[in-house]
Amino acid sequence: MKTAVCSFSSFLLFCLLCMLPSFSLAQSNNTNSPYTRYGYGQLADQSFAAQRGMGGIGYGLRNPRIINPLNPASFSAIDSMTFMMDFGLKGQAGWFKEGAKQVKKYNAGIEYLALQFPLAKGLGMGIGFEPVSYVGYQFVEDARQTAQKSYATYSGKGGLNKVYTTLSYRILDRFSLGANVGYLFGDLIHNKSILFNIEGTHTVSWSDTLRARGVTYEAGFQYVHPIGKSEEVVLGAVYTPKTRFGAKVMTGETNYDNNGVLTGTPRLSATKDSVFQLPETYAVGISYRKINKWTAGADVQYQRWAGAKFYDKTDTLFNRIKINVGAEYTRKLHYRAGAHYSDAYVKAKGSGYNEYGVSLGVGIPMIDKRSFLNLALEYSVLRPKVKELLDEQYLKFTLSYTFNELWFFKRKLQ
Repeated sequence: MKTAVCSFSSFLLFCLLCMLPSFSLAQSNNTNSPYTRYGYGQLADQSFAAQRGMGGIGYGLRNPRIINPLNPASFSAIDSMTFMMDFGLKGQAGWFKEGAKQVKKYNAGIEYLALQFPLAKGLGMGIGFEPVSYVGYQFVEDARQTAQKSYATYSGKGGLNKVYTTLSYRILDRFSLGANVGYLFGDLIHNKSILFNIEGTHTVSWSDTLRARGVTYEAGFQYVHPIGKSEEVVLGAVYTPKTRFGAKVMTGETNYDNNGVLTGTPRLSATKDSVFQLPETYAVGISYRKINKWTAGADVQYQRWAGAKFYDKTDTLFNRIKINVGAEYTRKLHYRAGAHYSDAYVKAKGSGYNEYGVSLGVGIPMIDKRSFLNLALEYSVLRPKVKELLDEQYLKFTLSYTFNELWFFKRKLQ
């Protein structure tokens, strides 16, 4: 007798991990950069650990053994009997330098979770959770040299996140189309507190919270051109339209006397009048793959932030380009290396910055030869265009477990 079966222990693991992202949102910040005061904060890397080891490539990457969130068309590459899950953790050490001062800070937390499975031959589906941006900073601005003699403390936390579903269909073995629909949510919280010393001491605190809710869309395609029996070139592209999302802005002001006692009534207000948008984005990629031997690829992404409204304005954000290159060599283990470059979509004090990075990675197959433990190590530098601004350096690691199991096949029961 034949029956469709699946691993009960694997199903329990899947159910448990589905609950972890919401828990992680309240547990950790993922950055300490003062630049996250601006715009929506630091943009998250949308690639997963296996790709980050290759510099973050993905638009032209098509590999049935990894989940590729960068191009929804890649989801049709999954085997018709396979269930996949990728669960990632991120950690980083950051060095922040301004003039002769330098501080070091650490961050870590759960970052993403994604599932991928077939619906039919050539038809793949995915569900996932991932961050979109991070806000996290705290610093003091000393203004004792002024007549006011004040101390201003700035802090921020939060970020934008997304849950999404992806559908992809392979046409005539060479073309694949895919679409992704996501639900955007999150709070961006900024605080400012000024300690005054004018005939005594008193404190005024302001808070500004942007609460975002909305739907995002993107579409992608991939074309596979075979070269012989074991080599292929993959071309890919993704388009994301400019998206307006619902936002509620909540502001508050609180006053304290020199004994820290609240004075007066806190002033709170909320409005939904401001317009916020995510940018129109174009991305293309190419990869060359010798199956079970090596892969090399490159991506280019262009985001039209200058046309996206932020607090009703289109003059506070700037167009951004990002370039990624990388490769993988397979010999029992999967050895990976890559590099990336991007410029800033925000400016601090009228000037932006560039970011450069290199990465190394390794994929370690598990006993079943289908699942993998992936580790990516990245060194990146955030270099401002003027010397007066903060210089940042990061050593980042991403650790993920790619669970790959034959769920959709029939076994004989004795």
